[in-house]
Amino acid sequence: MTHDTSEPQGEEHLLLSADTNGDGRPDVWMVDTTGDGKADLYQFDTTGDGTVDVTIVEDEAADDGGRTVVEGDGGHPVPS
Repeated sequence: MTHDTSEPQGEEHLLLSADTNGDGRPDVWMVDTTGDGKADLYQFDTTGDGTVDVTIVEDEAADDGGRTVVEGDGGHPVPS
């Protein structure tokens, strides 16, 4: 796991990036977009191709008050 303390890019602050599959490149990112010190944007490269496949945001307005998948299938493919 790698903690990144680099300069913020815009209003986003990278809190954590991790290499979960051992290929030497990060494939999970936790980002604080509000500046409150808590992660509220989660991104995952689930295929290992270097691009984000799933993006999840904290969503207090959601029915369950949890997280909402805004891009990708969230690990649950939808039949076509």
